[in-house]
Amino acid sequence: MEIPQYHNKRKAIQFVTLLLIALIPILGLFRIDLASASFFIRDHQVWWSNFPIIFGLALITATVPVITYMTIGSVWCGWACPQNLLSEWANNLTYKLLGKRADARVDGKGLIVAASKNKLANWLTLGATFFAASLVLAFIPLLFFYTPGEVWGIVTAVSEQDVNKLILYSFLVFLIFIDIAFVRYFLCDYACFYRMGQKIFKTRHALHVSYDASRSAECTKCNYCAASCITRIQPTDIKPYDPCIDCGECIDACNRLHANPTKPNSGMTGLLRFEFGNQGKVTTWKEKLGLMVSRFNWTVGGFFLAGVAMMTWGIYIQQQIPAPIPIAQQLKERRLISLCNNRCEPQQVACRKGSMASCYRAAACKCDCFLEQDPENPSSGYWRQCVRRNIGKAERIDMHGQHRP
Repeated sequence: MEIPQYHNKRKAIQFVTLLLIALIPILGLFRIDLASASFFIRDHQVWWSNFPIIFGLALITATVPVITYMTIGSVWCGWACPQNLLSEWANNLTYKLLGKRADARVDGKGLIVAASKNKLANWLTLGATFFAASLVLAFIPLLFFYTPGEVWGIVTAVSEQDVNKLILYSFLVFLIFIDIAFVRYFLCDYACFYRMGQKIFKTRHALHVSYDASRSAECTKCNYCAASCITRIQPTDIKPYDPCIDCGECIDACNRLHANPTKPNSGMTGLLRFEFGNQGKVTTWKEKLGLMVSRFNWTVGGFFLAGVAMMTWGIYIQQQIPAPIPIAQQLKERRLISLCNNRCEPQQVACRKGSMASCYRAAACKCDCFLEQDPENPSSGYWRQCVRRNIGKAERIDMHGQHRP
């Protein structure tokens, strides 16, 4: 009989998820531009002023976690979340270098280090490894705000404009290092909004680890599953409020124990398994999917579909929404207009008194002033034409003696 094992599959999915998150900005699928208050989706700019897209995105963001709480439980946490991947890796490395029961977390029982492992070389290796991982991982969030070319400029230090990006990168390195070295699962238990919502909306109908109490005699004086638990809970008595992440490590541990030919009940599956609701028996994945759909909360699903519809509509009307002008550009244009109005005030006064030639000269003066103050402006070609055209008209009026319109 084939006994299911989840550890290697879970690790593969975790690494693939982290890779996909990194590829999203690298491939230009999604990027946030704070300077222009917009998103870039496949090089298509979506302004935050587009209400249907923003409201639809808010609905999707609010309902997707609730849908997962009610269906697949904590699978995201145990099988895909990068925070859990890094926390588990940091724990394993700590155990390897500082002892099997080592603990350096902020929510632990204090600093615990094996006497035989409490060496400077081990501490330096641990810290250097965490720092190297932080240097690499900090590029991922940075790529969501800058293009790959701009991020590469940080590595090569090509210009002084990259100083601000370097400061942000250094701050991200610091945060990730603190997270890996000390915070770890504390963030999940006390600061993650996804986990907080899960405690509110998760039900027993969602996917969870189930214990076969009818075979409890096989568990006498056995604590193998609890010793393998990442979150350090008792898998044979999981409460709804326990921080179980559905990783399946306890199931693997129990299955390995029962697969051992030297142990009693060899060849049988373990007493733990993944289960939807309380079906009381092992079912096929097709039956589990049907059970999940039958118990799906369609009110929440309706809000999710409404969010999808609003985002679709927002994308459809996106081209009809004018791009907002950045505040810095607005201020620059206002200063330019004020400066040129003051410079051309004499011509404007003469124009208001009825001199048509002065009106043309006032227009030429403004265009010349704009061109002088901002020669690299895309409208510089138009301003040059404006100067020549209006000066020519003013000269023709003077030549024919026409001083009034």
